Amino acid sequence: MGRVLSDKSIGRVSRLREAGIGLGLVLASVMACLLAGELLVRIVSDDPKRWEWENFVTYPSLAEGRWNVMQPDSLLGYKPRAGYSGTNHGGKELLTFDMRGLRVHRRDSPPPAIETPPVLVLGNSYAMGEEVNDEETFPAHLQDMLDRRVLNGGVAGYGIDQVVLRAEALVPALKPGLLVVSFIGDNVRRAQERVLWGVEKPYFEVIEGGLELRNVPVPLHVVQPIDAFRRIAGHSFLVDLTMDRLGLADYWLAGQPRLRVAAHEQGDRVSCLLMERLRQLSLAHGLTILIVAQYTPLAWMNETTRQFEVQTTAAVLQCAEKSGLLILDTAAAFETAVRADGLDAYYVGGHKDDAGNRLTAKLITDRLASLQHKPF
Repeated sequence: MGRVLSDKSIGRVSRLREAGIGLGLVLASVMACLLAGELLVRIVSDDPKRWEWENFVTYPSLAEGRWNVMQPDSLLGYKPRAGYSGTNHGGKELLTFDMRGLRVHRRDSPPPAIETPPVLVLGNSYAMGEEVNDEETFPAHLQDMLDRRVLNGGVAGYGIDQVVLRAEALVPALKPGLLVVSFIGDNVRRAQERVLWGVEKPYFEVIEGGLELRNVPVPLHVVQPIDAFRRIAGHSFLVDLTMDRLGLADYWLAGQPRLRVAAHEQGDRVSCLLMERLRQLSLAHGLTILIVAQYTPLAWMNETTRQFEVQTTAAVLQCAEKSGLLILDTAAAFETAVRADGLDAYYVGGHKDDAGNRLTAKLITDRLASLQHKPF
């Protein structure tokens, strides 16, 4: 009897072992497929951040870097931290702001021949000079080429609506003779969002053909903790991409620095009306305004992105020209340059490098030189 029970026990153990081995093989196969999928999406994606291994939900370097460099602002959502000097988002590039929140450049160089009225440059990260040192931004190069004082008021991450609001705040105080407004296609999309990079922002709505400012004063940003699933799965680029494609970004990125929440879908209309608002600023302060369209590296890597950026910027430039503003489209010059020398000759990461910013400054200088009358 004992022997019979022993045989049954042995059979049961054997079956359990086989089941365990089978389950292990299934789990191993699933893990292998997930790892293969993870590797595949990172290889085929053109996202410059795809090889980073930090949590794609919380993005610690982005979140910590932003609030080291920036400070909350009730009108704009955030603005440069006055007097900050250090690195940007954990990078190696020196980033310095003066007490007015303007990026500093050419501190050790002789002053330009003309100090007043200065040129004021505004825009997003392409104006501020993300991923380059203080001396490598296009406003720094523009000062050298014009031999006139150039002030860099660009702020990384801004929408075109925030850029215009910052212009209205800075122009009366700084009294520039020329205002250069730089933008990319995504700045237009940002103008329809009330939450950008996980932070509340001001936005405009189109009401009876005019613009109405909303969400001001901007609510103070509060960091929100994440659950265990996002803390673990957030390191997967595959899961991050899947959540985005399934339309689950509101949950996946809730309270985190990559969250974007739209207030409406009229970014193009808002941007067009903002050009008229800039014209009114020009008339009120007697200054010339130049609107400059810039392009991300993805425009020269992906045809769909190129079409979006070119079409979006063209619409804004058309509105600017109708409002009597000067315009400059850098698309043709950069497309030619990238084809001749390669993308890496003009871009670093997701932004322009020193050579790319120098070319941008040269295009602006040439545009100003082509005018029959000096703009300032």
